[in-house]
Formats: sequence, structure tokens, C-alpha cells
Amino acid sequence: MESQDKKGPPIWVRVLRVFLVLALSLAIAALFLKNRPRPGQKTVQKRAPMVEVVPAHETSPHMIIEAYGTLRSGENLNLTAQVGGEIVEMADPFEEGVYFPEGAFLMRIDPRDYDLNVEKFEAELDTLDAEMDRITQERKNLLASLEIAQEELELAKSEYDRNLALSKRNVVSRNQLDQMRQKWLVSRQRVQEIQNALALIKPNITLLKAQRRGVLVQLKGARLALERTVIRAPFGCRVAHKRVEKGQYVTPSTPLAGIYNVALMEVEVRIPPAEMVWLPLTANHALPGTGEPPLKARIVYHMGEIKVVWDGEVSRIKGQMEESTRTLPMVFQVEHTHPSYGPSPLPGMFVTVHIQGKRLNHVFSLPRESVHQDGSVYAVKEGKARARPVKVIRAIGNKVYVRGDLSDGDEVITLFPGVISDGMEVRVRATPSQGGRAE
Repeated sequence: MESQDKKGPPIWVRVLRVFLVLALSLAIAALFLKNRPRPGQKTVQKRAPMVEVVPAHETSPHMIIEAYGTLRSGENLNLTAQVGGEIVEMADPFEEGVYFPEGAFLMRIDPRDYDLNVEKFEAELDTLDAEMDRITQERKNLLASLEIAQEELELAKSEYDRNLALSKRNVVSRNQLDQMRQKWLVSRQRVQEIQNALALIKPNITLLKAQRRGVLVQLKGARLALERTVIRAPFGCRVAHKRVEKGQYVTPSTPLAGIYNVALMEVEVRIPPAEMVWLPLTANHALPGTGEPPLKARIVYHMGEIKVVWDGEVSRIKGQMEESTRTLPMVFQVEHTHPSYGPSPLPGMFVTVHIQGKRLNHVFSLPRESVHQDGSVYAVKEGKARARPVKVIRAIGNKVYVRGDLSDGDEVITLFPGVISDGMEVRVRATPSQGGRAE
């Protein structure tokens, strides 16, 4: 009996409790749902897509052909010794990379032996000059003696003729006539001797003159050898290679140094056929000295963030295309290269050459992305995109030059989010330069 009293409520009571809890929960949930806040309704306004534009401006620019090459000197020289001897003096400093102006002293070979040769031939020349003076004076003396001897001969001949006439009348003896004849013959002999002596002087003078010319040639050679003991810069140059030192003995043809002309720097570039069409080449190839303005160029060397720019012009065009690359080799000379005028170009610098080519008249310069595959651009007109057919004349990097149905000042669409079509309404994104905000 006690176990039955301790049992819980009947099952139907427990089920009723569950249903009551569920009913109460549903009632509370329905109350919350009924009283929940309602979202407000807002009308969404459909707006036209926003685009970016650039103004189209008509221009007539020169086409720029960009090429690359390595700087080099147009005049390289290997200095060699023309005479032998010891290097007794060198410029201070004479090292690689040092600049020397034209005519500057570089080095000296021991000149003492060459000085002696010059003195030797000068002494020989003085001896020959003295001998020439002696013979000249002797000739003058002989001429004076010849004049006296000829007068004596005339007197002796007259005396002989007079005595011969007297002898025919037996006034003068035969002995006296023979004496007169002998005197006349002696005078003739004296004149003949003087004339013979004068005849011998002429070849002697000729021989002395020949000897003098020979000594002069040797003297000039000795002086030239003496001059060659001093090596000077033949032009404004830099030392590329130093091959001897002070105190070293050199012989003729010994390499002394390698130098290059700083005023004649050049760069060779290769122009592909696609770019050759923009070169204003004529029958003379626009070379200097042909009467036509040569092709101009800007030669740029990049030193990190710094650009060094030199002016240049074409100096020559190779006579044939490069077979391996099918390109046209052109050589441009760098102007304004003296080291005192700022950074100087050095051989081995890799540079970019911007060549000024033909002028394109009445074209528009636009970003490449503004031109569609069908060869058209879109311009904004009264809030709508209008298709304009154009022809691409030249594309350079991210820029194209076009001609077509465009007017100066047209706003050409460069960036459009999605697909664009003719007549579509668009909004123009304001740029900082335009001010304001987008519509």
C-alpha cells in the first residue's frame, strides 16, 4: 500500500502539462511575430554606368623611333713607340680613365742619343756650308784672275801682231818676234788654266749641294726621331689601357697605351623594317654634308632614377641590311661630349636612342584601350556614348595615333565597366582637374 502512495501523477497529467507549455510558447511566439518591426520600402533609382574619358586633341607630332645600342668611340688609337729607348718621364697622372686635351704631354723616351744625332748632322751641315763658301769665294777669285789674264792676252796678242808686221819690213829681229810670240802663248796658257779651274768648280759645287741635301735629309730624320721621343695626345682623349711604366725600355712598335677620342662618341642601333617606314630617309639618307638636315636623336642613359640625355645625329647608315636580324644598322654620333660640360658618355654604356622620324599631320593621340577591336572609339555626346570609326596609324606602347570621325575636344571613353554600345547613356567620372563630383 505504501508503494502505491509514493507513485507520481498519472500519465495524462504529465501529457497535459507538456501541451500547456507548448501552447504557451506558441502564443508568446505569435505575439512577438505580430509585433515585430516592418522594413521600410525604398524606391531604387536606376543610374547610367560611369565611364572615364580623355579629351581628343588634334596634333601633328614627329614619330619617334626607339632603338637601343652600346656607346663606343668612333676613333680608337693604339699608341706605339716610333723610336727605341727608356721611358724617362710620364704625365702625372697617366692612368686608365684620365682625360687629356689635344696636344697634352703623355710620356717621353730618353732623347740623349737622338740629340747627339742632331748635333752630328748639324756639324756636318756646317762643314759643307763652309766648304761651299770657300769654293764660292775661289770661283770669284778665278773669275777676277780670268778677267786680268784675258786683258794680258789681248795686250800680248796686239804686241805680237805689231812686231810681226815690223818683222816683215826687217825692223824687228826674228829673235824679238819669237819672244813676243812666246809671251802671247804664255798668256793664252794662263787663260786656259783659269778656265779649266773654273770648269772644275761647277761639278764640285754640284757635289757639295748634293751632299748638303743628303745631310739635310739625315738631319730632318734625326730631328723627327727626336720629336718622336715625346708622345702627345693627338686629340682630346681618355686612356683606355696603360701598357708601359716609367723606366721600361721600349723598341719601335712597342705598344704604349690605348686611347679613344672623347669628342667622337657614337652608338650603332638596328632598325626593324616595321619602324623603317617612319624614318625620313631620302636618296642621300639624310646624312651630314649632303645639304639635307640629318636625322636627329636623343641618346638617353639611365642611372637608376636619373636620366642623362645627350643630343645626337646620324653619321652614317650601313650599306646593307643585317642578314641575321633583317634590320638596318645606323650609326649616330653623340654631340656635346667634352667631359667639362657635365656627365660624359663612356664606351660600354647601354643607351636608348630616340630618333626623330617623320611628322604625322592631323592625328589624335589616344590610349590604346580606348580603341576597340572593330576599329572604333566611343565619345560622350550629350550624356550618351557615340561610336566613331577611326584608323590606327601607329601604336607605340600604350598610345595610339589615329585618324577618323573625331573632332578636337571630343571626350573619348577609355574605361567602361561592361559592354558598351552606341547610344548608351553614360556618366563621366570627374577627374581632379575637372573638379566637382560625378552625377
